[in-house]
Amino acid sequence: MGSSEKNSRKSRSRATSFELQGASVAVQQSLWLTLIGTIFVIRGGMFLLNPQVATLECDRVDSNFSPCELVVFSLGKETLTPFPLVQLEKAEVQKRGKSSQLVLLTANGELYFPINNGFSSTEQKAAQINAFVQNPAAMSLIVEQDNRWLVYPLGSSLIGFGGWILWFNLKGLLNRSQY
Repeated sequence: MGSSEKNSRKSRSRATSFELQGASVAVQQSLWLTLIGTIFVIRGGMFLLNPQVATLECDRVDSNFSPCELVVFSLGKETLTPFPLVQLEKAEVQKRGKSSQLVLLTANGELYFPINNGFSSTEQKAAQINAFVQNPAAMSLIVEQDNRWLVYPLGSSLIGFGGWILWFNLKGLLNRSQY
């Protein structure tokens, strides 16, 4: 009877140890899922809070006065940068991984369009600006870059996916706590 008691104690202690290990793995997995879901939700929110539309407008009114302005609109905040056309030297594209950014080179420095994460051609816009600068017969220029059509679906998808992860993780935790 003595050895039977030892065997039953060993099997009970193994089961308890295994249950604790299982619980810590479940808790660890739950923490990771919570972290991943939260990152998706935060990143999606950052996308939704940062849609940007940039517009460059230039007019050749006369040889003495030709205004240009770069307007960047982002969630109710508008940044207007006026400068004379004679200061605009050229436009170029700077690559940043898969993204690109249109940069206006002026006599006073550089003016930046928002980073283009979309599929619109930044190179084509730079060529359009350079053609306008080199052609004095061209009377006006309007170049627009709108990132909203990419930002809204992407941000919404990230928030939805992160919310889905958090929901099922919370549901699993609640189901486990009932046992």
